This record gives sequence, C-alpha cells and structure tokens, in this order.
Amino acid sequence: MAQRLVFVDVDGTLVNHNQEVPVSAQKALSVAAAAGHQLVLCTGRSKPEVYPALLNLGFRGLVGSNGSYGEMAGAAIFDDRMPEDDVAELASWFDSNRTACFWTTPDAVYSVHDFIDLFRPSDGVSKPAAAGDWTAYLRQIGPYIQTGVPKTANKVTFFLSADSGVRLADARERFGRQFSIVSGSMPQELGETGELTALGMDKSVGLKKMAARLGFAPGDTVALGDSANDIAMLRSAGTGIAMGNGTPEAKEAADWVTAPIDDDGLALAFERLGLTHA
Repeated sequence: MAQRLVFVDVDGTLVNHNQEVPVSAQKALSVAAAAGHQLVLCTGRSKPEVYPALLNLGFRGLVGSNGSYGEMAGAAIFDDRMPEDDVAELASWFDSNRTACFWTTPDAVYSVHDFIDLFRPSDGVSKPAAAGDWTAYLRQIGPYIQTGVPKTANKVTFFLSADSGVRLADARERFGRQFSIVSGSMPQELGETGELTALGMDKSVGLKKMAARLGFAPGDTVALGDSANDIAMLRSAGTGIAMGNGTPEAKEAADWVTAPIDDDGLALAFERLGLTHA
C-alpha cells in the first residue's frame, strides 16, 4: 500500500494511565515502520516529558506541546512560543488565583503552586491527584524541573481545584480571545485542568508543518487520539481515529473509533488501516 504519515498521541492513545505502552501497540508500531510508513509522536507533552523509549518504537519525529514544537532526529524544526508579555499576563492571573500551573519549553518544565504534586499519590482525603501511576513520569521530568516562570513558553497546563472558585469557563472567558484553550487531558476527579497555547495553535498546526516537511499530502496522513487536544488533529488528518476510551467530542471529530487503549486499540487501528500488512 501507499506510504502513510501517522501521527500518534501519547496519553490515552499510546501510553495508558499507568504509563505503560501495550505490547500489541509496540509490535504494531515496529511492523508499520518496517513496512515504510512514517510515524510521528503528536502530543501535548513537551520534549522533557516524553520518554526516550517512546521515540525508539519506530517514530521518526516529534510534535510536542500541542503543535507548537517539532523535531526530527533530535533537532528542532519549529518552536512557536508565547511571547514574554503574554506569559507575564497569564502568570499574573494564575498567581492572583493561586492556580497550580505547569509551564513547558523544549528544555525545561516549571511547576508553580505545587502543580507537580498532582502526579504524586493522593492522601485519599483532600489532596487531588491524577488517576493512575505517574512514578515513571516524575522520574522522567525530574532533571528538567525549574522554579519560577519562564520568559517564553510553548504551553501552560493549569489545574483549578473544585473549591478554588475559579472554573475553566472563567479562564475561557478571560483569555479565549487571546489564546487557544482546551480542557486538559490529564485524568482529574477533584477539579478541572486546561491547556493553553498561543492563539490558533493546536496539534493540527504541527501535523501540517510536519507533513509538508516530509512531503506528504494531507490525504495521506493518519491521526490517532483520545481527548480535547486531539480534536483539531483528528479533523485535519486524512483519516482521524479516536480511541475507544476517548472523550465523546474526540469520537465525534474522528472518522471512526477503535477499541480502548488497553484492549489493543492502536494495534487494531493499524490493522484496519493496513499499516501492518506485508
């Protein structure tokens, strides 16, 4: 079959809530890459948050931070950040509301108001925590954690606790005309998370840039995802596939839906697409 360019989301698509890649997915990626298809990670994570082992599963490149950063062979090919004034304005608003947030760049992550504690085990009473086991994630980002706020950033993820008095809708009302805001992909039961990038920035932007770089027509691209930050990518790809564990909105945006991640969803999608056929 014709060579395809395949964009694969990380959390909820390739990596489950315990930070594991299903064996079936590993095999499918290896076979597809060997068959000549081009694989690109397309994630909300920044480069420091991406496990190096993932890139060794046959991926040729990385699109990170919701489309704002891209690299091939370890070298950046685009890096679109929010400028200093925008970062300062956002940081002031987050600080005034005591909002836990997480700024990312290609070489560092910045945890403000204890955002990083969301990835540590809950006390079972009042401390909120992301669902699943994030031990491997904490180990991965440990060397990259910085204090304070960066001058420029690709993305900021923020957490609004249920008792904070501030909702994601308030952030959209305040900043929706200045920035792109989507609900966060991090599983969270005791509040809301949001992901914010420069206005007009989303995964579809990175998809189009990478496709142009590699010489693929839009119709020859495939995208797999599961959450709000995948919707634009699913719509813009030649074929968009939502995971069975995905949000209703992601499923609506996709051309079709595969099985959940832990039920071999990625491998089954690759099989249906013919990517793993000899």
